[in-house]
Amino acid sequence: MTALLSASDIHKSFPRHGSTVRVLSGCGLDLGAGEAVAITGSSGAGKSTLLNILGGLDHPSAGQIAFDGEYLDFGSPRALTRWRADVVGFIFQFHFLLPDFTTFENLLIPVRAHRAVTADDHARARGFLERMGIAHRSDHLPGELSGGEQQRVAVARAFMNRPRIVLADEPFGNLDGRISNQLSDLLFELKEREGTSLVIVTHDPELAGRADRHYVLEKGNLILGT
Repeated sequence: MTALLSASDIHKSFPRHGSTVRVLSGCGLDLGAGEAVAITGSSGAGKSTLLNILGGLDHPSAGQIAFDGEYLDFGSPRALTRWRADVVGFIFQFHFLLPDFTTFENLLIPVRAHRAVTADDHARARGFLERMGIAHRSDHLPGELSGGEQQRVAVARAFMNRPRIVLADEPFGNLDGRISNQLSDLLFELKEREGTSLVIVTHDPELAGRADRHYVLEKGNLILGT
């Protein structure tokens, strides 16, 4: 399988109290088109750090990331901004919806950040609301939604710009089991329908088990799980 995204020899260290804390020690990961990969590991192992590097939100201390054979330029803020706008969608543990914008308006924020909104964007947003079962909440503010409804908006928002890759960091960690399972189903349904690759950081073994491959981040390295 040809890799869509390839992370090679990723290192990450942080200064702390006059010393250096090494979090990642040469991680490597290949992600194929349409493939889902799960990453588990203990708290503090560096899972979120790795995900942020894959998404261009953080810089590696050493190592390279290639997408479609082209290396990501971590020295160019403009290139990283375009990468996040054109290639990557994000789902975080907390929904990060803007409180003064309606559900519908929140879905359009990734589009507005980079270009003018079109009629097709409006239609796509309405389609996501229907698919996520919250069309009746389109004019509601985030504070008027339940936690599960807010995260449904966050999942849909991650797909609005037709990303090639979605990165999800403990996306349903704050929800109860029933709601978490429902949203897992919706996430994988969207992944298949959109043909998107997916990397999920999770503590949930059931969610990790739905991925094509499962890695454990341990002592700064990715180990293929069972």
